[in-house]
Amino acid sequence: MSVSVSVDTTKLNEIIAKLPGNRDKIVRAAAFHILGNAIPRAPYKTGFLRGSGRVNEDYASSGFVNVEFTAEYAAYVEFGTYKMAARPFLKPAVEAEATLLTQRIKDGLIQK
Repeated sequence: MSVSVSVDTTKLNEIIAKLPGNRDKIVRAAAFHILGNAIPRAPYKTGFLRGSGRVNEDYASSGFVNVEFTAEYAAYVEFGTYKMAARPFLKPAVEAEATLLTQRIKDGLIQK
């Protein structure tokens, strides 16, 4: 079982279409920044979990970019189980990116 986060920009598409800039570039930059923050936060025993992180751009043209950890046990580590406490690494990275994403949108979409 893998764990991933996707950013859905469909609600913003109308606004973004009216503004100059590059939505895809901003979304990709945010995804790579999230991945860069999540990898060192992931628990390390063998390195397999950290090594399974990637940015999946298969649906980038539709406004989706996923940050994925494909290790079978990634979701169990992130959310925990009834026998093991959660050790979140992806959610804190997403939360850290939230304020930066707002600034990226301002800088990248609204050109002065």
